[in-house]
Amino acid sequence: MTQLADVPTIDISALRGDDLAAKRQVVAEIDRACRGAGFFYAAGHGIDVRELQDEVNEFHRTMTVEEKHRIAIHAYNAANPHVRNGYYMAIPGKKAVESFCYLNPSFTDDHPRIQARAPMHEVNEWPDEPAHPGFRAYCERYYREVFALSRTLLRGFALGLGRSEDYFDPHVILDDTLSAVSLIRYPCLADYPPQKQARDGTTLSFEEHVDVSIITVLFQTPISNLQVKTPEGWLDVPVSGDDFLINCGTYMAHLTNDYYPAPLHRVKWVNAERLSLPFFVHAGNDTLLAPFHPDRPSAGGLNPPVPYGHYLQHGLQVLIDKNGQT
Repeated sequence: MTQLADVPTIDISALRGDDLAAKRQVVAEIDRACRGAGFFYAAGHGIDVRELQDEVNEFHRTMTVEEKHRIAIHAYNAANPHVRNGYYMAIPGKKAVESFCYLNPSFTDDHPRIQARAPMHEVNEWPDEPAHPGFRAYCERYYREVFALSRTLLRGFALGLGRSEDYFDPHVILDDTLSAVSLIRYPCLADYPPQKQARDGTTLSFEEHVDVSIITVLFQTPISNLQVKTPEGWLDVPVSGDDFLINCGTYMAHLTNDYYPAPLHRVKWVNAERLSLPFFVHAGNDTLLAPFHPDRPSAGGLNPPVPYGHYLQHGLQVLIDKNGQT
């Protein structure tokens, strides 16, 4: 049996309060986790994860092939120009995983970025309301809930990095965040398509990678599947049916010069019906933060600033080139 990685559960509710001593304790735990295996579970998040699972399971249960294709991204439906929002199709005999990704509900037809046809900004297309009553309304509400949780978490990260608590606040706002929700379904199949093999012989659903995000906020079915690369080798990430799994992405690593690195992780193949529901936390397109390192007051040897929109567009393309279209 594979050894478990050290992934603590941290009650983050104190980050919403005014008790400075309690905040410092939470921040110290986040700091240790980010500089250790790179993952932690956030308890005290205030989101109804049972409702989340019920809504997503019902959505996947009732989607028809025709509906999936109608809203499929450009890689699966050439008539749809969307490259982020939409359905990511399963391919019989080749690819079993399928998902629906949606973006910021603030991106409406009259949003300045939509008017300007800015890359990475899309108005969400949704399944038909009569066939999926309340699904869109739930998803838009969930987006706002998990976005609020993410801003709370970023306040803890900021304090851990020696910055002011509101360091990320002006750059991660609901009006223009590029953050995305993915509603991923891994099915249980009698005849599963061929899977990839890691060099150590482990069968994988998704190969090793780092997340393209500031941080990632993930809820998933409590079935062991994630592994993280550590100095001791690949270790299993423990599961939780109640809390959100948090890790840093490559933007946080770039911004902090790897003080908070992006953990290398992979998904083991498990033939079981399960959900993986990541929220990839992003800044706005024009965000430009100066990289730093908490232990290096001098600016020498630090990474250069990168506009967030450029970072995201480049990072997603690199991920597709390396691991294939999801």
